[in-house]
Amino acid sequence: MKKIIVIILVVSLNSLAYSNELDAYFMYAAFNSPEKTYIETYISTIGKTAVFKQTESGKYQAEIEITMLFKQNDSIVTFRKYNLLSPEIDDTLKNVPNFIDVQRIPLNNGIYNFELLIRDKNTDSKGFLFLDIIKLEFKNEKTEFSGIQLIEELVETKNESVISKNGYDLVPYISDFYPDNLNRLIFYTEIYNTNLDFTDDFLIKYFVERYEDGKIIDQLSRFKKQKPQKVIPLVGELNISELYTGNYNLVIELRDRENELITNKKIFFQRSKFINFDDDNKLADYELNLIFDGDFESADSLREYIACLWPIAGTSERNYINYQLNTAEKEHMKQFFYEFWHKYSPNPGEDWRSYKAQVDYVNKWYKTSISKGYETDRGRIYLQYGTPNDIYKSQHEPSAYPYEIWHYYEAGQQRNRKFVFYNQSLVGENFELLHSNVIGELQTPNWERYLSKRNNSLYNFDNTESDDQWGSRAREEFDKR
Repeated sequence: MKKIIVIILVVSLNSLAYSNELDAYFMYAAFNSPEKTYIETYISTIGKTAVFKQTESGKYQAEIEITMLFKQNDSIVTFRKYNLLSPEIDDTLKNVPNFIDVQRIPLNNGIYNFELLIRDKNTDSKGFLFLDIIKLEFKNEKTEFSGIQLIEELVETKNESVISKNGYDLVPYISDFYPDNLNRLIFYTEIYNTNLDFTDDFLIKYFVERYEDGKIIDQLSRFKKQKPQKVIPLVGELNISELYTGNYNLVIELRDRENELITNKKIFFQRSKFINFDDDNKLADYELNLIFDGDFESADSLREYIACLWPIAGTSERNYINYQLNTAEKEHMKQFFYEFWHKYSPNPGEDWRSYKAQVDYVNKWYKTSISKGYETDRGRIYLQYGTPNDIYKSQHEPSAYPYEIWHYYEAGQQRNRKFVFYNQSLVGENFELLHSNVIGELQTPNWERYLSKRNNSLYNFDNTESDDQWGSRAREEFDKR
């Protein structure tokens, strides 16, 4: 099996917003043409936030001063300073356009301290300084990606310009946020040196995955066969009209004939589209009963089925469960349940039965006097990440509350992850999550002191470790690999 190479995305997005002043967005992506390595910078200025002044022609125009500095060891390697002019308009009270700027800046491989100053020249504002670190490390010795450029519009090139690439004009989409009125996700990237890793056709696969757990949205997955070449330009498009609110990654993979992953590339984006049921297109009851096991005529059962999905749900579905479920009509709940499993599962009926068995398990073993098993921290973690590979339980350490440490060899896309649960009440099964090293979960740097809080009389937030306690194995068990 060939070595898996994960390329770190060299793309940045920032909103450069001034209070009651200019609002602009900035992104960049790195490329490696046969002649030179360069970055492309993209700036979008929100027209209605710029100041337009009348020109000699009698029309109105905005003027933005842009300064870019690329430094190494406090020395300026290269810079750009120029004025970005908006289109001229007849009236500033209506139809004020946004306007964009694209620059291609040659740079050698290396690490650069980047400074961007953007200022409205028609005001007294000092502008806004944005700082970042840009890292270029194209090898030319292995298969690798350029940056990923998000595209608003793609048209065939008629006259070459700075937005032209490989016969197309690529109008950049300078944001990682897709509101509900944008239903196409278009991207451009370049793949280099596949002739070094492949001797035959290989597979390019691109898809959308949930950011939180890496779960692939099956309806948003495409692939194509490709012959090895020195440079492969790739334009892809996905219809995201049915993608609901949440955080996602666009992922591009290269796989060999044995379907082994060779390298991949990701870019983060956010989607805003809330579930809106169409009463004129209600789900036929026989479809639910044919595919799924359960009582779908009882509103209480439906609410229970949907509530227990919270641990594996995305942002939009969690919003529905948190804020709409208690008042939802039965037909809407049926539709939600049906769409949830068809959205996230290629085998919805089978996967629901498997998941329901897990829910039954956590309801038996992790319930408390006031909470169902799936509502507890241990139940939620079990359903979200699966069965832990190892559990260390401590009930009788002299200085610590009862606690458990769960070890996952893999938790989502992360390896060697731990969860610490503890029971402050000392009775029952009310174990709360205290700390985890899983990104996105609760992280408590001084978790050991919380665990032994009843014996740590002087609480010091700067001290992350517990006072020496006889018989304590918590840190030893947490640090085990």
